[in-house]
Amino acid sequence: MGTAARSRLGRVADSLKPAYLIAGDDGAKLDAALFRLRARAEREGGMLETFEGTGSAGPNVDELIGAMPAMSLISEHRYLLADGVQPWRATQIKRLAEALAGIGEQLTIVLVARGSAPKGLPEAVKRVGGEILNYAAPSKRELPTWIADAARARGLQLTVQAARALAARLGESTVRLGTELDRIAIWAEPGQRIDIEQVEELTSDASERAGWTLGDAIVARDAAEAVTAADVLLDQGEAVTPMIYGMASRLRSAHIAAAGLEGGRAAREIEASLPMAPYPSKLLVRAVRGVPPGDLSEAIGTIADLEWWTRGGSDYEERVALTLAVREAAGAEGRG
Repeated sequence: MGTAARSRLGRVADSLKPAYLIAGDDGAKLDAALFRLRARAEREGGMLETFEGTGSAGPNVDELIGAMPAMSLISEHRYLLADGVQPWRATQIKRLAEALAGIGEQLTIVLVARGSAPKGLPEAVKRVGGEILNYAAPSKRELPTWIADAARARGLQLTVQAARALAARLGESTVRLGTELDRIAIWAEPGQRIDIEQVEELTSDASERAGWTLGDAIVARDAAEAVTAADVLLDQGEAVTPMIYGMASRLRSAHIAAAGLEGGRAAREIEASLPMAPYPSKLLVRAVRGVPPGDLSEAIGTIADLEWWTRGGSDYEERVALTLAVREAAGAEGRG
């Protein structure tokens, strides 16, 4: 993709197109493009309305079309954002194409396909003078270079070996890798050289992170986030037993940290005593400030019950048992 295509949407000086199609599998770049869109709408006093799909279905195309003629009395320009249009079928695209033909000057339609754009949609956007932006994720061979460049943008110097180690530990998701680089940048000194030893110290592998995601949501007493994290992990093929062990380990460390803080121990002393690398331990101690140790103790007991349930101690199906347990462990009332 050329330079003009990469930067067009984010530059204030450019005149807006009536429609944009942002497509590709580089989640980090897709999210960055949407961030720039939202920032522009806010900066210019525009109104942004978002349409999102549910499950495997894309956004409701008829709702999107129905919103196009509406007028706003409080903003000069309106943006309609449809995120996740990749499942749209030919009939939906045909209806949208007909609606786009009559689009007004005070309206911009932004369509996001997370992956390949459905057939016919790029042509429909181009017919009204719109623009296509493609963000392809780096190949496996290109990924270390992508990581090193992304680290450099955050003020870090990441060696090639460290970049490869980070990809091996976290996978190929650019969003996930970018988030981890953000975490490393918080810990590291500006311009610090990060080698493979630091990557291994500061990051966790996929199996550890599976339990940590749930454990962190439980520590934060966020039942909805805990259930969502559990569902995502199950959908990705994670087994319940490793998730239980990961949660239990995370919660035990959180309980040690919370009890230490309540007892007046210094945060740095607690961090050094936890069975994990310095950076994750610092984040955990920070997360449990104000969390009663008793709540975490009860959460550990609930996860122990879950292990018993999954070993034949309950009539609940595994997924139901997991949902009930993480809700209760995170502080939701009742098991229903």
